[in-house]
Order: sequence, then C-alpha cells, then structure tokens
Amino acid sequence: MRQFHAVLSLTITATTALAASDLIGFDDGKITADDAPVKGVAQVPASVGLDVAATAIGLERVKAFGAISKGDGLVSAAAGGVQAADETSVNVFATALTDAADGEWVEILIR
Repeated sequence: MRQFHAVLSLTITATTALAASDLIGFDDGKITADDAPVKGVAQVPASVGLDVAATAIGLERVKAFGAISKGDGLVSAAAGGVQAADETSVNVFATALTDAADGEWVEILIR
C-alpha cells in the first residue's frame, strides 16, 4: 500500500517514466545511481512530460536495497530505492524510521 505524508511537495515535470515511490533527481528523472542527490520521492506514477508531485520534506515509504536499521542515514541506491549510508556517503537525504531487509519497504523521514 502507498503511504506518505508530505510536509513539502514540489511539482516536477517527469523527464523519465516514474513509478510511485521512485527517488527523483534534480533533472526531474528517476535516480539510477548510488549516493546521488535526491530532490524528492514521486507520489504517483508518471510518464515523460507529466507534471506530478514529489515529496521533498515528510514521511515516505520506499524500497530498501540491503539491510536497513531504524535510525540509519539513507542515500539513493542504483536500483531505485534507498540504502544505508556509509562513511563515504555524501548525499544523505533521509533517516530510516523502521528496520527493513533487502527488498522490503522502509519508512523514511526526508528533511
């Protein structure tokens, strides 16, 4: 089930096809790289050229890649979700609110 609570939503014009919960980069397209800068999380699916809302600040539910523990700092994962940040991460954008195993949904706080 799709769950989110947006405190700040931004309107983006999709430059790539998006699924709900995809991480969006500053080019308004789906992020496909580890530790990339994150503009927000797609609230709904979108095709190229469609204007949609992205959560920039708030609570979201996204896919975990690798094990994540509550309280971990999070960065983008090349597969499209989030992964736990490590000591070399430079684009930490959220904090895990729940534990998650690889492939599970994790609730995150974006701030």
